[in-house]
Amino acid sequence: MRSPAQVEPVTKFSRQGLPSQVASYIRDRIVQGKLNPGDRLPTEREMASQHGVSRAVIREAVAKLIQQGLVISRQGAGAFVATPDNSTTLVLDPQNLAQPKDFRQLYELRLVLESGAAELAARNCDADDVEAIGDAIANMALIEDSHTVWVERDIAFHRSVAAATKNAFIALFISFVGQRLQESIFVALKKLDFNTMKEISIREHQAIFDAIKARDPGGAGEAMRAHLQNSSRRLGL
Repeated sequence: MRSPAQVEPVTKFSRQGLPSQVASYIRDRIVQGKLNPGDRLPTEREMASQHGVSRAVIREAVAKLIQQGLVISRQGAGAFVATPDNSTTLVLDPQNLAQPKDFRQLYELRLVLESGAAELAARNCDADDVEAIGDAIANMALIEDSHTVWVERDIAFHRSVAAATKNAFIALFISFVGQRLQESIFVALKKLDFNTMKEISIREHQAIFDAIKARDPGGAGEAMRAHLQNSSRRLGL
C-alpha cells in the first residue's frame, strides 16, 4: 500500500460551492500527475486544514470524486486515486478481448479517443507536459530488446499525452484501455522483429510529440491517427 500523498501548500477557496471547488482542485492534481493512481489522499483533517474548510466539505468533495470514478474509498484505509483496475467508470472483462474482432474494435476506440486527445494536448499542454512526453520517448529509445518493457513504456507515452489534455476523464479512460490492451499487444509484438518495429514506432511517436510541442492540434491528431493505424496493421488487425 502506498503512503499518503504529500499535503500541498495551503489553498483556500471562496465560500460558494466549496465541495465542488475542492473536488476540482484534487481532480486537477490527478490530471497533472501530482496524485498518481493508487496514491492515498491526505486525511479529512489534513485536507480540511489545507483548504480552510470543514471536514464535512472534504467528505462531500471526496464523494463527488468517487462518483466520478476518480477516487475509491477503502474502509479503514482511506481514499485512494483510482487505478484502471478499480475505477468504476468502465467495466471491461478481459474475456471481451478473446476474439480478434473484439481487439480490433477496442483499437478503433483508441483511434477515435486518442486522436482527439492529441489535439487537445497540443492546445492545453504546458512545459512540464512537453518534458514528460519527451522523456517518455527517450525512455522508449533506451530499450534494446524487450517487448515487455517496450509495451509498458509505449503505454506510458500515451498516458503522458492524455495527461497533457488537462482532462481527468480522458486521462483515466486512456489509462484504463491501455492497461486492458497491454497483454494482447505484447503477444502480437512478439511476432515482429524488435529493432525494425522500434525504429518505425519511435519515428511515429516523435511526430506526435513534435506536433504537440509545436502546439499544432491538427498535426498532432493526424500524427496520432497515422501511428495507431500503422500500429494496428503491424499487429495484424
